[in-house]
Amino acid sequence: MRVVGFVKEEEAEQWARKKLGLEHAPEFFRALSAVDESNEFMCVVVMTNFSSTNVDINIAMDSKKMRPKATIEMFNEVFGFLFDRLHVLRATGLTDSENKSAQRIIEHFGFKLEGVMRKAAARGRDLMVYGFLAEEYQNHAWRRG
Repeated sequence: MRVVGFVKEEEAEQWARKKLGLEHAPEFFRALSAVDESNEFMCVVVMTNFSSTNVDINIAMDSKKMRPKATIEMFNEVFGFLFDRLHVLRATGLTDSENKSAQRIIEHFGFKLEGVMRKAAARGRDLMVYGFLAEEYQNHAWRRG
């Protein structure tokens, strides 16, 4: 795996949107991605709704290709950018209530379930709201020193 960062962001965002089943592209976003040996996307994290305190993220990954070391490397790239470079206080992750795989991934990253937005997801399903705070990143076992 190779983290390519903010390269080919439009293509990365489209790949993530297709993988996540999202219909509309955000007006402004940043997309950090990792590719395999054949330059195929393995993981894309799309960041939207930037404010001085929060950034929303969507994580799309090919779970057949991602390995623990690659997951940790992406974790550090994404949250290093958000918390060490942008100095936001939190990241918010939203997942469809029926997407159990996405919920496991985001919880594995250390996000905490904060609530449910009823009928806010596609086709009238519920949306799970997760949060990850800067201090949780600072103390996370995966964080590079």
